[in-house]
This record gives sequence, structure tokens and C-alpha cells, in this order.
Amino acid sequence: SIDQAMAFSWKPEKPLPKSNGWNVYDPVVEFGRLGVGTRTENWRLSSVNQDYEFSSTYPRILVVPARISDNVLKYTGKFRSKARIPSLSYLHRTNMASITRSAQPLTGIQGNRSIQDEKLVEAIFASTAVQPAPGIMHLLLDARPHVNAMGQTALGAGFENMDNYRGAKMEFLGIENIHVIRESLNKLIDGRRGLTIASSPSSRLSRSALEKSGWLKHIRAIVDGTLMMVRGIHLENAHVLVHCSDGWDRTAQLSSLAQICLDPYYRTISGFAVLVEKEWVAFGHKFQDRCGHLSRDAGTGPDRPTVGAHNDAISNGASGSPGNSIGSHTIPPTETCSPSHAAPREVAPVFTQFLDCVYQLWTQFPTHFEFSPAFLAFLNLHVHSCQFGNFLFNCERERAEFRYGGVGIDGCTTSIWDYIEATKGDFANPAY
Repeated sequence: SIDQAMAFSWKPEKPLPKSNGWNVYDPVVEFGRLGVGTRTENWRLSSVNQDYEFSSTYPRILVVPARISDNVLKYTGKFRSKARIPSLSYLHRTNMASITRSAQPLTGIQGNRSIQDEKLVEAIFASTAVQPAPGIMHLLLDARPHVNAMGQTALGAGFENMDNYRGAKMEFLGIENIHVIRESLNKLIDGRRGLTIASSPSSRLSRSALEKSGWLKHIRAIVDGTLMMVRGIHLENAHVLVHCSDGWDRTAQLSSLAQICLDPYYRTISGFAVLVEKEWVAFGHKFQDRCGHLSRDAGTGPDRPTVGAHNDAISNGASGSPGNSIGSHTIPPTETCSPSHAAPREVAPVFTQFLDCVYQLWTQFPTHFEFSPAFLAFLNLHVHSCQFGNFLFNCERERAEFRYGGVGIDGCTTSIWDYIEATKGDFANPAY
């Protein structure tokens, strides 16, 4: 069980200064910063999921258009996979254009529709006074390849019929699923077999091996989708609704990266922590499953990195050159993603892939980030180490309800954000 993880036995050598690591993200504060209830009255905080009964994988507090009642939301939940309805992630300061995220609709072969879902999306698109210029449409982005989305219709799911969502256009971004990404990382690992950090640059992962893995091709697909979102919001005053299948993998990647590009706050160390807690932890990225925390060989043995590897993570993460992958230095142990171990179909390097995308942005705009690549390397190391309590569960509800000796997760493990705050200088970018 998860209470066997290192997080429940590890304590820092010296007590960390009092910080707010377990509460870096407060939805009321963060959405207020974005403008909800402060610069616009067109959005509201909804308590429809107060007890996690509406959607067990969604956060307790959702932000929705003010004119949409909770009753309408409940009907909408029946039309979205796992009741993951369109919910606000971001408001752009200059024009109040929004990023909302959801899961796929349950259209099925018969092309089912939901009037309530259509009203919700219409209210999202109408939430700003500044509308797109003539000929510009709001964006409904499906992160999946079109053929994959089509295949979901046979399972009762699928994608939106755009005849029912006026003023918007749909784009399929062609980002592959977790199984393809897992295999890509395995190929990347195979290409590095026998190499070490001490290897000379000429003996590092060859370009042919990198290309054969397809890793950078997948990174590019995500960055291209991010560019489409940023252009739509910042330049075209368009709202963006993004989803994949269940809305907790590719959706989190795209939403997070777009916000990093649009809002400089998320390019600071404290802002990045808020972003991860909001878009990944609260919105239900399945860290426990994707990182294989409960897989047979994913315990607290010697293959699990510890904070003792801190300096290695810093030096390794700071190396590399533009166009290369941080994964070439900081990918988790092979067994984490190996298809030969327990529950392989759920394990995938989704968060690692996101961090690599951030690294690619960093190499292009190194003066725009408060943190260095060492920060990204450290996060990648410890999302797999189970040394901190932040990334042990699959959703906010699991983390809220967990008890260890009658104590919540915040009372029996250390928050990675507290540790980072105490060692902030190690992750600072001198060029910022």
C-alpha cells in the first residue's frame, strides 16, 4: 500500500523553516488573482463537488460561468466522461479570455448531445465583452489524434458535434496516448543503456537513437498545441476549451504549458508550484498510477532516488543543450516504465514529458524563468522517488481522505514545496 512509501519514514536532517508547502495552492486566492470575483463577475466558485460525489476525480471547488446553475452542471456531468465538465483553469489578464478543461463528451455512435453542456460552453464563450475579430472562432481542442477520438465513439464516448457549439471550431492536435509515450520512453532508455552522466558528450545518446524513440516528435506535438492555445487567447481574443479522453494527462500538459507562456507568475518558483498543484494534483492527474508507485518494483529500495541525490539532480539538470531532452539526464529508473512489471498499462511518463516541454521553452527563453533546469530535474526525480507526499495519489479526494495513524498526509509527510523553499538558492536562475 502507499503508506509503505519512503515519504512516511523520511525526515529532513534539519527541520525545515516554517512554510506553507501544503497550502501553496488555494483556489479562492488563485482564481481571485486571475480575476474571478475581482476583475470580472462572469465567473463563480461552485460547490457542486463539495463532497467529491459529483466527480470523484475533480477538485472540490470548481469555477464555472456565473449564469450557469449547479443544477445545469449536474446534467452536464452526465454527458462528460467521469463527470469532468468544462471548468475554468485560467483567465488572461489583458482580455479575460479563458482556458477551460474537461473530459470527452459521451456522444457515442448515435451522436448523443446535451443541451445543458451546450449552454455551459456557450456561457464560457460569452463570458468576455471582447469577442474575437470577424472570422476568428473560439477553439475546442481535442488533444487526441482524430482516429483515436473516432474509435472512442464505439465505446460510447467520442467528440463534440460542432454543429451544436456555435462560434467555435474543433482542432485535433494528434498527441499520442500514454501507451505510445511509454514505449517512446522505453526506446529512449534503451538508447542510453550503458551510458552514464560521466560519459563524454560524444558518447551520449545519439541523434539517430533519439529520433528512433520518437520522444522529441511527441514533445513537438504538445508544444505545437500549446502555441495554438496561446495564439488564440493572446492574439485572437478566443476562448479555449481543451480535453483529451478523461482530461487528466494530455489536457493537463496543454493547459499548464499555455499558462506558463501567458502568465509570468507561473514562470516563478512559487507560481510553478501553484500551477502544478492546480492543474495536476487538484484536477486529478493520476500520479500514483502513472508513476507506478504501487507497481511491484516501485517500492523504497535502492533504485528509488532520494534527496541525497539532490546535487546530482542539480548538476545533471543544468546540463544539456537546446534541442535535447531533459529526459536524457533525468528519466526515472527503467523499471518505472517497463512493460514487464505490474500494472504496465497505467504507467506512463506524462509529467516527465511536461517537464521536458518546459525545458524546451526554457532553452529558448532562459531569462524569462526564475528557476534553472535543476528545478525541473529535481521535480522529475522526486515525482518518482516517493520521498515527498505531494505526488502519491491519483486525485485530490484521495489525498484529502487519506489517513496514516489518524493523521492526514500533510501531518505525516514532507511537502516538496517546503523543501524547495528552504533550498531555493539551489534552483535559482542567475539570468532571470
